[in-house]
Amino acid sequence: MQSISFSAKPLANEIFRSANSRIVTVLVAVVACAFGTMGAILLVPRNATLAGALFPSALCMTVGLLAVPVTAILRQPRMILRSEYLLAVAPIYWLLLDLLQGVYGMNAITVEDITQGFIAIGVFVSMVWIGTLRKSWRVPRFVMNSVTPEFNTNTYFALAIIAFLIGMLNYAIACNFNIPIMFYYVGQERWSAPWGRGQLGGWDAFLDHLQYFGYLLPLLTVVVSRYSGWRNSRTIACIAMSAIMTLFLAQSGSRRVIGVVVGMAMVMWVLVQPKLRVRHFFVGCFAVVALLVALQFMLEYRNVGLGVLVGQSSEAFMSRKTKQSVLEERYLRVDDNFYRLCQIIQLIPRTYPYVYHRYIFYVLVRPIPRVFWPNKPVDPGFDLPTALGVEGVSYSSSVIGELYMSLGLIGIAIGGWFYGRVASMANKLLSQCNTIAALVVYSIIVMALFSGLRSLLDLVLVSYVVLAWVALSRLFRRIQARAKS
Repeated sequence: MQSISFSAKPLANEIFRSANSRIVTVLVAVVACAFGTMGAILLVPRNATLAGALFPSALCMTVGLLAVPVTAILRQPRMILRSEYLLAVAPIYWLLLDLLQGVYGMNAITVEDITQGFIAIGVFVSMVWIGTLRKSWRVPRFVMNSVTPEFNTNTYFALAIIAFLIGMLNYAIACNFNIPIMFYYVGQERWSAPWGRGQLGGWDAFLDHLQYFGYLLPLLTVVVSRYSGWRNSRTIACIAMSAIMTLFLAQSGSRRVIGVVVGMAMVMWVLVQPKLRVRHFFVGCFAVVALLVALQFMLEYRNVGLGVLVGQSSEAFMSRKTKQSVLEERYLRVDDNFYRLCQIIQLIPRTYPYVYHRYIFYVLVRPIPRVFWPNKPVDPGFDLPTALGVEGVSYSSSVIGELYMSLGLIGIAIGGWFYGRVASMANKLLSQCNTIAALVVYSIIVMALFSGLRSLLDLVLVSYVVLAWVALSRLFRRIQARAKS
């Protein structure tokens, strides 16, 4: 059996070599964020209803958020993977990218509300940096136990097979293990698959959690390829399993899920490189562009199904408009999160009160199956579409909007500090443990934090992947212990 001799310690030393200057780094980051926020506010036009009107403000805010991360990666490119650095630039994607592209205007939103929106972003990111200053929280013991033992290459390949089998159970059970039917529904629109369910669900909700094992497949593929090579039969098998799993995950139409799955693999790929070279930079840029294009395809086709690309659907779905919409789209759409954030600021607390602890409670009890608690909360206490008189849709406002909904700028400050503490704990995990498994868990947590900028619920749900890894690790440790005895 091939053993893995790679150690994560050199990577940890690279990423954390600036630990002695943490106070200076945080101070500079907070000042840069403050200047970016003030500049964004000063550049807000009197009339922001036109698309592109907030481009100068968004650009100034972006420069403020990027100041410290860019300075760090110019010295050491791998520093961008330090959790708080990636977390600090996440608002650029989730909130500012649409503004930078001029995708939409701020209809019916006042200058004061827009100003509050930029202040909210500045407060959140500043508190993320401040949250990393104190001594890190202790990494849970069950997580440390899962990353302490080192596995060999064959074991990682076996873990990939088990993750694939468990992850596919959700889809197989829904189709009575009829493989042709399973792949048929992969090409259908997001709401027609038999493995889909309503908002509340029942016993079938347990099956949904099995897909989190599938999230691990691209990660494990990177590990296997690092030590077996991309042409090895085990690596090719892992790539095939990852592709199949990703197709089934993509059927839901959730771009966030695909972004997280691929993002974790990309983080892992960078971490396992002994030394970053120019070609790695170009490969990474190509992977990011390819991912963004794939997410755009998902946005355009999720309501008709990817089957239209292979003639699976009716002629109505094969119209020229449907086939060419991706090519005609000029923007990389994310979500209109900044617009929704400003709408929440406009409504709360003027028209609706703060929800206080209700949203946090709603998120914390999410893992409890409703079959055990029929009266479990179904909403966080405030629903933006309902407040706006819109039915049949859901709006995302980012975690910053959710925190403002809870307790205004004070809630945003507390939430930013919490995210900073979690980021600091992730850094501690990587600095304390020198195994490949530690890199796996670190990659998961980093992407959980990044996707958690979209919603606190996303932070919780992606964290389930850590539990999936813990379960697989514990299983193999028991098998190894029995084999030795």
